[in-house]
Amino acid sequence: MEFFKIFLLLLFSTYLLILSSILIRRFVGKRTTVEPTEEDDEDVCSEASNQIPIIEVINVKKSFDHPVLKGVYLSVDCGQTVGILGKSGTGKSVLLKLIAGFLKPDSGMILFEGREITRMREAKLLELRKRVSYVFQGGAFFDFLNVRENIAYPLRERGITDENWIRDRVDYLLDAVELEGMGGLMYDELSVGAKKQVAIARSIAIDPDVILYDEPTTGVDPIIGKSLSRLIRKLGRQERLTSVVVTHDLKCLEIVSDKLVLLKDGFIHFQGSVEQFNGSEDPFVEAFRTGSRYDESLASAAPGLATS
Repeated sequence: MEFFKIFLLLLFSTYLLILSSILIRRFVGKRTTVEPTEEDDEDVCSEASNQIPIIEVINVKKSFDHPVLKGVYLSVDCGQTVGILGKSGTGKSVLLKLIAGFLKPDSGMILFEGREITRMREAKLLELRKRVSYVFQGGAFFDFLNVRENIAYPLRERGITDENWIRDRVDYLLDAVELEGMGGLMYDELSVGAKKQVAIARSIAIDPDVILYDEPTTGVDPIIGKSLSRLIRKLGRQERLTSVVVTHDLKCLEIVSDKLVLLKDGFIHFQGSVEQFNGSEDPFVEAFRTGSRYDESLASAAPGLATS
């Protein structure tokens, strides 16, 4: 009988030890690996500003049922906002998805801080995506969650369990995207513009280094579009982000961009500052800028060479 009591005591002690170990790993170990540190708040670009571009696209080609990109070269410096323009079907969104790693090029290379992502295994690519956020054209709003829970979602996915920290982070983001007091609203209660603001807040929740915008002003009126563009510019500076913005909205890119890129026939036809774009006498650039008809016979430069 005495032996049986000792056996039960040892069994219970072992159970408590195992349970304690599980709880420590779950609530202590996990939090120490995912919660932000002072190192996370450092300006990434301060270290990389004199080094290689954060994103490089080198002779990238991509076809589906027909060639879309025929040899694209592009570099994005740390902290820079690059706007990509082009007619419908010229491969703007395809290029953005290639940079994000959602698609693989048929040939050429895409580098992130000098590391080629086109041949990365999925596990390595997932690690990279933790540093890159993608704002989808439709916003990808979870309509069964309210605004606050939508913004908190990527934080919980990352494994953060400190509810006080999550609350403070979401409050900061709501203020950053000018949605104070709207955290309790549901999808159907938001305007189109507000839904896009929620999508932007969620994309910066995990404090990424790079943010990729796919048509951020589509579906809104010009006044809201201008407001969203100013918000993107403000957040880029405030959060020290490197951004790539794909849109047909020239007014948006004039507000947000440090560099403009214009695609034509599968190549980059122009790249330069907003001032250079507005002052360019290239026939295609002029036609695109003014919304006028373009006559191919007026072109004086080969595709991909008319850059600044």
